[in-house]
Amino acid sequence: MRIPSPPSSTQLGAAAASAGAAVAPGALDRLEELRELIAANDRALVRLLNRRLELVAEIWREKDTIGVPHPDPERERGLLQQLEEANDGPLSRAGLGAFHGTLLSLTKQELAP
Repeated sequence: MRIPSPPSSTQLGAAAASAGAAVAPGALDRLEELRELIAANDRALVRLLNRRLELVAEIWREKDTIGVPHPDPERERGLLQQLEEANDGPLSRAGLGAFHGTLLSLTKQELAP
């Protein structure tokens, strides 16, 4: 029994083009519009993340001045609670917890001496 070879990139491109031709008029424009909105949101998130890092760095400098350790588990738990109260979804509570944990971990990683 002969195993067929995988389709070439030309064949895949032709299949994608024919599939695209079957899409309702304007649907591809809507997809591009939605993708641009996502990209704009992602750029805004990066700006906000950079601002957050600047603020945390400033807090850490203040803590260093007065001799307070950087980690504050109570503050971190309080922040998560505030985020949970502000979350209107569709992000799940578990997803929010994962986001919060990743955010704290990334912050510590980026600002580590």
